Amino acid sequence: MTEVDTILRIDVKQKKFDSKTIFSDLKLSVNSGEIISIFGPSGCGKTTLLRMIAGLEQTSEGDVVLSRNYQNHIGFIFQKPVLYPHLNVGKNILLGCKSRLDKHERLATVANSLELVNLPKFANRKVTTLSGGEAQRVVLARALLAEPKLLLLDEPFSSLDLDSRRELARDVNTILKDKNIAAIHVSHDIEEAEIISDRILYWDKICEPSNASNNNEHD
Repeated sequence: MTEVDTILRIDVKQKKFDSKTIFSDLKLSVNSGEIISIFGPSGCGKTTLLRMIAGLEQTSEGDVVLSRNYQNHIGFIFQKPVLYPHLNVGKNILLGCKSRLDKHERLATVANSLELVNLPKFANRKVTTLSGGEAQRVVLARALLAEPKLLLLDEPFSSLDLDSRRELARDVNTILKDKNIAAIHVSHDIEEAEIISDRILYWDKICEPSNASNNNEHD
């Protein structure tokens, strides 16, 4: 990779909540179109890192530098699917659309989005009837409709059964590669990380974890 391919550089000297140090000396870089997994135990600070990249958390000391072309083009998929129960699947997906569409365009957009995530004919389904894997596929479709250049994945498959988790990880890898979307995936499942990513980074190799961060509060 050349210098211009690097889209994200992180050099965080310290991250604290109140007086508690969560981690320190964290160094990370991500290249265009690259999918990386960060592997580490629950409670070590992986979610905090993603929130820092998304601009939802500030560093206590240090820098998170995202390429200008990638700013405002970040998608975030959380551990639990975030869907609006009063809207059907199609209307939930259209929340990710940035353009005004007429009726025929909306129908086509939803159909194409659902084909992409292998849920054809789900447009009129109530989200309350979806399985965990189906719900995360709808969330993925909505996120992709917003045309992100960097997708942050916060253990989005952890609540699924093993077979569903592996299948969805493979499908996400294929979609992201086809669309050349960079991604940072955090997990404590090494097999899942191997399926989805180009490169696996171990938490204790990219930063100095705090011995105090041993609960889920700041994962």
